[in-house]
Amino acid sequence: MSNKRNLVLDLTLMAAMTAILETAKLALNMVPNVELITLLVMVFTRHFGWKLTLPSVIAFILIEMTWWGAGIWVASYFFVWPLWICITNLTKKIVSPFSNALMAAGFGLSFGFLCAIITFMVGGWKMAFAWWISGIPFDIIHCVSNFIVCMLLYKPVMHALDKIVKKE
Repeated sequence: MSNKRNLVLDLTLMAAMTAILETAKLALNMVPNVELITLLVMVFTRHFGWKLTLPSVIAFILIEMTWWGAGIWVASYFFVWPLWICITNLTKKIVSPFSNALMAAGFGLSFGFLCAIITFMVGGWKMAFAWWISGIPFDIIHCVSNFIVCMLLYKPVMHALDKIVKKE
């Protein structure tokens, strides 16, 4: 009975995380490169582990692909977001909001470069370089907004998840 309860709880958590990711993405959709996904993936990984966060992120990407269509960005998402889960999991002992905001900022700044890796596979180094360089202004916005979002919301979201986890 306990394994069934854990499976149901895990599936419910994954569905809720996926719904939260998609809602957060849609809520800020009109503001280029300002997003909550980086923060949410970070706190989900820290609280629920990569084994629950990864399927939620994959479901999120599949919903995004269904909604917006398939493109190079989809392949990039399948690479970049799991990489962020790995980075977050490897640095889970970092608890300082400032340090986490710096990590999120660095991730935002490197987002275009990481996506260019997939672009390289599709169109070679010239296409990848052009993709990366043309996106640098957006990466800077992504960097700054990730820093601000994490500085403002990291502690409150972690606190809210602490309360949820204690109620399980």
